[in-house]
Amino acid sequence: MNSSREGILKKVKDATAISSHLPEAPAGNDQQIADGLTTVTPKDYAGLRDQFKKELEIVSGEFSLAHSQDAVAEAVVKMLCDNQYTSLSIVGDGVCAQIADKIRSRMPNIQLVRAKDFAYPKRKEELAEIPAALVDASFAVADVSTLAVLYDDTASSLPHFLPDCIFTVIRPEQLVATLFELFAKLPAEKAKNMVLITGPSRTADVEKILVLGAHGPRRLIVFMLEE
Repeated sequence: MNSSREGILKKVKDATAISSHLPEAPAGNDQQIADGLTTVTPKDYAGLRDQFKKELEIVSGEFSLAHSQDAVAEAVVKMLCDNQYTSLSIVGDGVCAQIADKIRSRMPNIQLVRAKDFAYPKRKEELAEIPAALVDASFAVADVSTLAVLYDDTASSLPHFLPDCIFTVIRPEQLVATLFELFAKLPAEKAKNMVLITGPSRTADVEKILVLGAHGPRRLIVFMLEE
């Protein structure tokens, strides 16, 4: 056994002494990629919004355009009632917190659970029982329909993947064209502590049958708030 291990380690060590046969990236390669992406992504907001919607629906996400917080609240209330959800977890103190107050006024009996009110591991136990969540996102990437959540901007990441149904609200200024543009906006330290969400959880590992909700939310509903 030891001889096999030593043989493997020797091969690894010998391999590291040999220069890679792969060429180094040419100077300006990143800029060439960024320039190429800008030629296939819309330049205007409406085009980026429509691209995000198209790509999100391809990965089984849901998109809705809303012109006010009241419109978002009414849509969420309808979905909660249609699914007989009686509780909703909330994370963030921004737009979603304001919309949560409007939801409560329309559903006085709704149980609103704020993630920051619980310490870990009690937080995980409590939030795992809540079927839906209303969460803030930091950015939305149009060309890959991806939500970026900076952990520095959220009290907890658990509501982003524990519930069966996730509602999130983005605003026009949070929409970026590509991941290159996203990372160009972020300081390196912030980018280290971030999660990217592309559609609801999905897998086809077993029998190549697509299953939603295997590792996270079954539904992801994104509201574009154009107030």
